[in-house]
Amino acid sequence: MKDLLEFNYQTDEDLIGYELLFNNLLKSTKEILKIDQILSLSVNYIDPLNSKELNNNYRGKDYVGDVISFPIDDDFGIYEQLGFKEIGDIFITFDEAQRKAQKYNHSIKEEMAWLFTHGLLHILGYDHETSEEDEKEMFELTNKILEKQNLEYIMPY
Repeated sequence: MKDLLEFNYQTDEDLIGYELLFNNLLKSTKEILKIDQILSLSVNYIDPLNSKELNNNYRGKDYVGDVISFPIDDDFGIYEQLGFKEIGDIFITFDEAQRKAQKYNHSIKEEMAWLFTHGLLHILGYDHETSEEDEKEMFELTNKILEKQNLEYIMPY
């Protein structure tokens, strides 16, 4: 059995071309982090209105998020009994990705790759908002993963 990425389109944008890229980024992430378990997650493309609503309802933030992640906690050990581990959901707002790509002079492919990788690391348990050390670790991992796919992303801040 291979990893399962489920893609949900809640936008009119044609984003099917990112499916292969995200699968490759997942593979690179697993190699770098030495994850042997089969993973299952969803990638949801949403419009700005839904993004702002999710961000407000679940994070208490009143703006359109570029990527919002919801990890699944397995407090009961259910996934230890199965042949895979469900890790969570990633929500990407393509309109916001386009805006940021233009603002920071990245290609849309680089921006989408960064957003997916960032969201993936969050649902794998990484967090850049807890300390400077955690932030450094998460962004260094992001760069390693992108480099493995011959992508470069220069942080704008």
